[in-house]
Amino acid sequence: MKRFGYLIALAALVLFTGNTAFSESLNVAFVEAQKVLEVSQAGKQVQAKMEEFVMSRQKIIDLEEKDLRELEEDLTKQAALLSPEAKRAKQEEFQKKLMDYQKRARDLNKEVQEKKIESLKHFNLRMEEVVKGIAEKEGYAFVLDKGNEGGVVLFAKDALDITDQVVKSLDQKESEKTKSK
Repeated sequence: MKRFGYLIALAALVLFTGNTAFSESLNVAFVEAQKVLEVSQAGKQVQAKMEEFVMSRQKIIDLEEKDLRELEEDLTKQAALLSPEAKRAKQEEFQKKLMDYQKRARDLNKEVQEKKIESLKHFNLRMEEVVKGIAEKEGYAFVLDKGNEGGVVLFAKDALDITDQVVKSLDQKESEKTKSK
């Protein structure tokens, strides 16, 4: 949906730049949102929290995987000593725990993905507020996201890049937010 909005903005830009008087007063800038995420303090905090969250979930999976391996090793060692019924019961127990482990891993992976989406959504809203403030202050008609692979911007002069300005402003707001706590 966001990409569609960028395409509409780009189409409007192309249409209006045909009008020479309008295009002379048209200010356009771009930002690299991914770079803002990677460089700004707020972005680094989001990434650190996500990494911490992922690590906590990975520890849970690692512990369950360790228990499962131990159960499998016990089953292998005891297989020759167990009666067919006992062996079948141990194999069924192992299969049940394996299925539980796989379900738990899927659930935790889904939880991580949802947390990532939520965190990035919150970060993007804050970044968009900053971009809007800069755009209004500097008189930009459009601010496009260049993106990692060009996004909707196929070419842009470096002078139109406001990424560093967004990072600085976002860091300043984050610093003020931290001081007020």
